[in-house]
Amino acid sequence: MNRKVQIGDPPIRILRNDLEKIENLLDSLHRSYARISLFLQNEVMRADIVDGTVKGQFVQLGSHVSFTDEAGRVHAGTLFMPEESQPNPPDGISILTPVGCALLGLSPGQTISYDTIDSRTKQITVQAVQNPGD
Repeated sequence: MNRKVQIGDPPIRILRNDLEKIENLLDSLHRSYARISLFLQNEVMRADIVDGTVKGQFVQLGSHVSFTDEAGRVHAGTLFMPEESQPNPPDGISILTPVGCALLGLSPGQTISYDTIDSRTKQITVQAVQNPGD
């Protein structure tokens, strides 16, 4: 999961408001999240930071996203950041998971590879994104 940015990684975007939330989360993560924290930091560092007026669909906190894995299986869920004050969505994909980190900032049609917790390499392709308020 200690994934380095690879040549050919798709460009990603992160909303400025989401960046602040993610940075606060990264500052507070316990050592048990060190590997996922590094992955998330690397994704944030390579992202173009945009404001809420940007056009186009991309995965952000609160987005409902459908994606396929390398075997062609379809998955869907809502990307969220765990917060004590709010319940997790029933179809939630935590940003503190490898797949959640990998999805962040991707647009439909983009593909990315990532390492799972058990060190397997997986690949996903975003099919559709519905952002909060759409």
